[in-house]
Amino acid sequence: MKIDAVILAKSTMWGAFCVAGLDVNNDRWVRFVSFEDGDPLADYQLMFMNSPGSCQPLDVGRISIAREIPKRNHSEDVMIKRDLWLKLGRMTIDDVLKFHPAEEYRYIFGNDCEYVTEGEMMRLGFRYSLILVHVQGLSVRYESNRNNILKGRAEFSYNGVCYRNIRVTDPEYEHGKGSVNFGEAFLVMSMPVKPFRENGRYYKLIAKIFTKESR
Repeated sequence: MKIDAVILAKSTMWGAFCVAGLDVNNDRWVRFVSFEDGDPLADYQLMFMNSPGSCQPLDVGRISIAREIPKRNHSEDVMIKRDLWLKLGRMTIDDVLKFHPAEEYRYIFGNDCEYVTEGEMMRLGFRYSLILVHVQGLSVRYESNRNNILKGRAEFSYNGVCYRNIRVTDPEYEHGKGSVNFGEAFLVMSMPVKPFRENGRYYKLIAKIFTKESR
């Protein structure tokens, strides 16, 4: 089986990449993983056979799929074959919005916090972990983590609700100094399949930031 997809996120995860996008033929979210347990992809697994380098956000590729492996809230997961990818072209975020407008929810992943608890996961019955939303007043600030590495944390408004301290895993904005601010942006947001082991929370992640400049 092959999927033609526009890649909307190539975010950092455990030293590799969490890669996700939309099937251009049926507008369905897909997350590409390497094994049954949902392991992220190394850059060499994302190489094109007909174009230099590996896939990047907004590339359109044809990807060979071994099988779909949905689990819990990660209904989008598909396991790739070892074949090289075929690059079909590029899109802009505006091209994407023509067939997949920004999604509308009351809250992002069920509440206005930076995380979802196990109890909320059970009560809300999530069957999805990827969304594309239009936000206002996006600010990314950089602060030291426990290893004294500067990491991006975001604040923004969505549907009249303010979200704070959301972790950024988009490589373009994950590390920096001070802060960066945007009047508006489109965000690809993601949720993990397993909670953070230290407290059992499912933290919301910004996997990709599309700003006015990227349009």
